[in-house]
Amino acid sequence: MRLPIHVILFCLTSATTLIARDTPGGALEAVDQLPRGEYKKIARIEARDGTPVPERWHIIVHDPKDENGVREYVIAGGELVASRAISQFVETVKPDEVVSSGAVKIDSDQVAKLAQAYAQANNVNVAALNYLLKKEGAEAVPLWNVSCLDETGKEIGKLVVSAGKGTVVSHEGFTAQPGTEVQLETQASTSERKYRSKPIVRNTVRPAATPAPEKKGVFGKFGEFFTGRPNGERR
Repeated sequence: MRLPIHVILFCLTSATTLIARDTPGGALEAVDQLPRGEYKKIARIEARDGTPVPERWHIIVHDPKDENGVREYVIAGGELVASRAISQFVETVKPDEVVSSGAVKIDSDQVAKLAQAYAQANNVNVAALNYLLKKEGAEAVPLWNVSCLDETGKEIGKLVVSAGKGTVVSHEGFTAQPGTEVQLETQASTSERKYRSKPIVRNTVRPAATPAPEKKGVFGKFGEFFTGRPNGERR
């Protein structure tokens, strides 16, 4: 029996969404590796040179026992590899800088997809992403700051995205904007995004990737990461 084309498209879209929302190496997966209860004290999440997944996530929490209030955890390869009372990113952490766990529903893979869309709209190549999650002030909402870098390490654009709703607050360096469906898709997939004290295991059957001829795409050597297609080729 042949399935109607709209049913096939629905199944393919659903499978793609599940894969994107369960990306290994994302920021929220790194949060899962923190010691018990520490996810409630997170003040900042930082990472450098993501393609789009970085090698290390630096998660900075408020430590009331430390004179400067700083405790940094480093997550690499899905494991906690370092814990220290010093950070290259901040000197002090105050209690009002702590981000509410329920306020974060957007993960790093979602802002990476937004960066991809803005880069495509502006015809620029993105080689790496720098991530920063924080809030400005006790009553402020947490924001993702994502810097887009070229192959020389120069910043070519920066997105500021609400960590709760996925709305783009600003897009410095990107004059053109992608279609509204990109932002709407990000907002629609926030319902299950939040800090978790334990990992969530999903029993999802992922379709095998279809081989495609090698082509040079808009994102250069990191195109496969940003577009989900070899070398960033366009359809």
